Amino acid sequence: MKKTLKFLLLLVLSLSFCMPVVSCGKKEGDTSLKDTDIILAENGKTEYTIVISEDASASESYAAQLLQKQFEEATGATLSIGSDKGAALDKNAKILSVGNTSVLESSGLTLGKDELNEDGFKIRRYGNTVVMGGYNGRGTIYSVQEFLNAQFGYEVYASDEVYIETAETSMLKDFNLTDVPAFRERSFDGLPAYNAEYATALRLNPSTSAAEFDYGNSRDWIGSAHSYYEIIPKEKYNDPKDPENYHPSWFAQGQLCLTDEGLFDAFVENLKEIIKNTPYGKIVSLGENDGAGYCSCQKCSEEKSKYGLSGYVVRFMNRVIEETEKDAEISSRDLVYCMFAYTASGSIVPPVDTATGKILDESCRPCEKLYVRVTPLNPVCYKHAWSDPDCSYNQSIYEYFKGWKSITDNIAVWDYNTNFSSYYYFFDNFDSLQKNLQFYKEEIGVVYLNRENTTGSALRSLADLDTYLNAKLMWDPYEDVAELTENFLNYFYKDGAEYIREYIDLMRSNVNMMDMTLTEGYHLLCYQSAGDLVSYWPKRILEQALDLLEEAQAAYLPLKETDPVLYETLYNRVLKESVCLRYMILANFQTYYPGQTDLLNEMLDQFEIDAETVQANCYREGQSTSDFIDSLRA
Repeated sequence: MKKTLKFLLLLVLSLSFCMPVVSCGKKEGDTSLKDTDIILAENGKTEYTIVISEDASASESYAAQLLQKQFEEATGATLSIGSDKGAALDKNAKILSVGNTSVLESSGLTLGKDELNEDGFKIRRYGNTVVMGGYNGRGTIYSVQEFLNAQFGYEVYASDEVYIETAETSMLKDFNLTDVPAFRERSFDGLPAYNAEYATALRLNPSTSAAEFDYGNSRDWIGSAHSYYEIIPKEKYNDPKDPENYHPSWFAQGQLCLTDEGLFDAFVENLKEIIKNTPYGKIVSLGENDGAGYCSCQKCSEEKSKYGLSGYVVRFMNRVIEETEKDAEISSRDLVYCMFAYTASGSIVPPVDTATGKILDESCRPCEKLYVRVTPLNPVCYKHAWSDPDCSYNQSIYEYFKGWKSITDNIAVWDYNTNFSSYYYFFDNFDSLQKNLQFYKEEIGVVYLNRENTTGSALRSLADLDTYLNAKLMWDPYEDVAELTENFLNYFYKDGAEYIREYIDLMRSNVNMMDMTLTEGYHLLCYQSAGDLVSYWPKRILEQALDLLEEAQAAYLPLKETDPVLYETLYNRVLKESVCLRYMILANFQTYYPGQTDLLNEMLDQFEIDAETVQANCYREGQSTSDFIDSLRA
């Protein structure tokens, strides 16, 4: 019986990484990319040059430099970078054209916003010349990445693991390729938030301070996610020392009073000023504050009773947009606006009649420029897909998504990719990740996608693999997850890959065992304390897992003498997972090792050293790892 159950679990586990590959039409043209008879480079030499425009943007310059650097890595040949000098396309010229050059212009290749979903790109061969570029700077960088991938297998697995094939002779591929992202925005924090160049390499565009440079990353948003108090500053309008601007009723319960005409006028005027002071922005955030607390004055109460909380918010935002867009300077910028449909406040419930599915009132329909950012927070389950009919946690959120879709095509998503109460706990959302992204693409038509990961921390369980998979699937949710995972493990963990694979199998088998055998199943919430999770993780499983990680580290021992730098790099990659696993043990130490104070102190001493080594500085939202260690020493 035990053997049969184990076999079933392993089968379920293997199938979760072997979903069928379905064509979504993201790549068009000749994707086989066969070799031509044109020599690109041979014996460390090349006749090719890179061409950019005379007034190339920072993005185009960066793309050209990336092409130059990786081309030399692959072939040993150095490409020069020069200006197009206004030259037209010459099919006999051995040129690699990057970005908005005169060569591109004369080729007739179009790079439209609608066709390329902003970040998409094209690569075309015209005789000896290759033209590559995107609608925007990010797309141009991505076109170079794709050229390198097709020619030399270029792949960025992590910020410190970049693969490229080397060859004495390289024949030019027959490029005829268009590639378009599934989602216009693909924002993801955690590791990419601390390294903007790494985020660019993964085709992510997080809105973080680390991303505020000219190429690659998102500077599209005007205002932060929760922007109410940025637009209506509490320090300005809630100061009794300034009676002219003192409006305490505007801030009655944590949000804003959206029926107050004075607040509306101030909101619009302040918003117009913010927009004009952010000339590069394209998406205006109209995000409610974090948490509940909308006004309950008589007028607001009547509005919410008639239109629902979300209808009350939509009606206000529609008015704000209409009035703001009367400003000619603003209306000329083709902006869009984005509000939250937030679990924390209750505004996630769409303004539709649950019995009939019809909108409560036409005034509750988001206007053409208003996007609704649906935000599934607790209590929802990230172990199971939103569309899973057997997950009791997700039935409501599935209906909310469908309800919003029934009244607007302008849908954004802000969802979650971690446990904010325990970043280091094994977070097995592998079964839902691809399914949810396909659901967003196919059934909801999501445009802007933000996946909040480990805010304030660069570490969570399997952080590097998780980041890689998210990046790949946010660009194309139909990628082969099994192949992506296998390649990542082999290149990132190298000689230790087999043990990391066993480690993942062991941990996921335990999760799937719980899901199959427990009456309530196994559910992953955004907020679950270590104490709530301990019953799912027997000590023997964690000890077996720790043994596998130690075996992976032992596999690198031959490198200690021959290549000590690589040894330390690989050892510390496994150490990151070891820190996460040992946190799971330490967080519930008395359950696993009751009364063993000496062992606790010994484990804490080593944990503290290792956590510092891998920069595990934040173990849960808003709390440092050193606080966790001190609490156990107390």
